[in-house]
Amino acid sequence: MIAERFPGLAQLPDEDKMTLMAELWKDVMDDTPDDNPALAEFVEQRWQEYQQHPDRVSAWSDVKARILASRA
Repeated sequence: MIAERFPGLAQLPDEDKMTLMAELWKDVMDDTPDDNPALAEFVEQRWQEYQQHPDRVSAWSDVKARILASRA
């Protein structure tokens, strides 16, 4: 795992980890050609839906538990 190459990451507070993740994502997306307007529209649509109804989403821990339970 790449995080093992940067042991200090594990010591960061969760808020700093989220900020770092967002900054890395932005950096990657800035270098990615925007050649799929349908995908961009889909992501924007989902983001708007989430902002209007944040109670309709599941936490990753819940999703993961459902997936693992379905495999048992």
